[in-house]
Amino acid sequence: MKRTSIHLLILLCACQCSFAQVDHYWSQQFGAVSTLSGGAMVAGIRDNSAAFYNPGGLAYVEFPNLSVDANIYKMDQLKITNGAGSGVNLNSAQMSIYPQILAGMLSFIKTPGLKLSWTILTRNFNNVLLSTRYTRETEAQANGSTDAFLGELDYVDQMNEQWFGLCASYKLNDHLGVGITLFGVYRGETSSLMNKSREKTGTDSSSVLVIMNNSEKMKYNVFRALIKAGLAYEIKRWRLGLTVTTPSLGLYGNGSARRELSSNSLATGNPGGKNPYLIVAEDQSVKATFYHPLSIGFGIEYKSSKTRIAVSGEYFFKISPYKIMASSIEPFIYPPSVKDSAAVKSEMDHFLLYGNGARSVFNIGVGFDQSVGKGFSVLIGAHTDFSSYTSSPDSRVMNHGTGVWDLYYVSAGVSYRRTRNVVTVGFIYGFTPSKSVEPIAVVTPGETPQFKTNAFAQSFGVVLGYTYFFPK
Repeated sequence: MKRTSIHLLILLCACQCSFAQVDHYWSQQFGAVSTLSGGAMVAGIRDNSAAFYNPGGLAYVEFPNLSVDANIYKMDQLKITNGAGSGVNLNSAQMSIYPQILAGMLSFIKTPGLKLSWTILTRNFNNVLLSTRYTRETEAQANGSTDAFLGELDYVDQMNEQWFGLCASYKLNDHLGVGITLFGVYRGETSSLMNKSREKTGTDSSSVLVIMNNSEKMKYNVFRALIKAGLAYEIKRWRLGLTVTTPSLGLYGNGSARRELSSNSLATGNPGGKNPYLIVAEDQSVKATFYHPLSIGFGIEYKSSKTRIAVSGEYFFKISPYKIMASSIEPFIYPPSVKDSAAVKSEMDHFLLYGNGARSVFNIGVGFDQSVGKGFSVLIGAHTDFSSYTSSPDSRVMNHGTGVWDLYYVSAGVSYRRTRNVVTVGFIYGFTPSKSVEPIAVVTPGETPQFKTNAFAQSFGVVLGYTYFFPK
């Protein structure tokens, strides 16, 4: 019984779970036109979203304006075949409505060539709910014994990251604009996992019921700051852009964490083999941090009287493994002899640890805009969103972010422009090819999972944007 208990403990500790946007940088685009153009706006951005795409482009905005853009409908779907054991699939389908960006110009400083703006944008958003239940009962044997097993998994991860920016841009001459945006960043994430199993063996008069539990709950909030600088160059029908985004600087971060591993045996008829244990720790105030990478973006655009073709790319540098939260609280262990187990010893140094890291990533987007007359334009775009997930010794501990799959997005829509306003509407679809991943958790009986696990994710979104131009 002791071997089985310790092995099940290892399985319960090896839970991994994620959805696409936790380990991705280009899941969100900003502004309806930018979203429907594949995010290919580093060179040619000439509206309020320049504060994010290229601050240098804001210098070319002719009229003060206010922009409101939102995902008015977004459905994220995730399916993990055999994600909780052989034949036990995991599914998540969540609908969300949230603003992409709210931005406007500031006109209290009247300096020729200088443009100022403010912006609030949803940089990252995640909402995953996974739940499953597995039951099995064998037929009665000749000696009257029956075996029954119940496994359960409930997982929730909710994350929201908001950026608040002030942008200043200056037009050096007719061809070159420079700009800089100071962003304040708020990121909050809440994650909880419950993985339980109950296994009954033996006859009614002589049986053992083993109850095992792994529960985790983590929450943190961080405030950081970073700077984005950009150059925007245009000559005749060509536009070029270059941006640099600094790593973020920590201002404040705090969180909480709780984790419990336990096993208990209830026996009838004194069959023996009982090995109960309890390992639990909780910290209500843990220092928290989160790093954003250094990145360099570029873009090129060709624009005629009716057609615009654009390409943009961005390279995100590697982030070495680090600890988002690492509590120094020692877990309570009963009985003390459990500490001698090799499986338990490997967990004790980082029992309440939430780790992270990122590999380098290069994303690219293309956009096409064709005027069709009477103020209408057709927008088509596509972009990549490759995963930055990297495995580290700490990433398996209280960190349910695998996110190893790469995403691909396509979009299309229409834009209608009048003298004082622009209305844009369209849809965006993202998907990942089927990807082999590790099981999220094991809720089926057995010692070593020998099954293949595949993940498939897709996203549907409807985008609506409105911009109003004030008189000069």
